[in-house]
Amino acid sequence: MRQLLYVSSTSRDLAPATLNDILAAAHANNPLLGITGLLIHIDGGFLQILEGEERAVRELYMRICTDSRHWESRLLLDREVKSRALTGWSMGFERPSLDDPESAGMFGVSREAILGRLSPQAGRVIAVMLETFYRVQRSDDLRLADARAS
Repeated sequence: MRQLLYVSSTSRDLAPATLNDILAAAHANNPLLGITGLLIHIDGGFLQILEGEERAVRELYMRICTDSRHWESRLLLDREVKSRALTGWSMGFERPSLDDPESAGMFGVSREAILGRLSPQAGRVIAVMLETFYRVQRSDDLRLADARAS
């Protein structure tokens, strides 16, 4: 199982419809490719973690690198993992605001990564942060589902 984390720049004023197109394509295609992941769009950049079989992840990343909505793509982490960390998300998505203290605290590091201000070793730390975010979100989703079922 491959886990890949990258950052890329994009338009600061990326239209919501463009983001919706990206997410719709990911939700449709990623399950067919056996890929799970999380996409963060923050202040003119993307941070994304992808998981799946090596060939599928690498081919998807190559398509992303040639996509005109992304530029200056840089790998932060490319590693073999024993199992998926984001099993339930064909593509999770978050668009945090740096004006929100909670978001700024958690996702400020994403912006620093996009700007190239972090050391090459920071990819592992960011991957742990995203995996933790996923676990918190999933537990919140499960609690909501349980509450609705009651």
